[in-house]
Amino acid sequence: MGYSETPTWTLAANKVPAHVAGDKITFNVMSYPEVGTGVDDVAKAAYLNAAEITGSAWADDASVTFA
Repeated sequence: MGYSETPTWTLAANKVPAHVAGDKITFNVMSYPEVGTGVDDVAKAAYLNAAEITGSAWADDASVTFA
């Protein structure tokens, strides 16, 4: 899980799973009407994911295929 309060987010290199050429990772992007709570970005994202908070009416997938 990732979390950002800005319109951008970067996946840290040490969080990229082991992969080989052709592997694909899909990210689901959603906005929420409130800020997450927790000690770090993972906890904040988990809070919003687990809470009974309705996210945005849209969600968008973004995919990366490794070369």
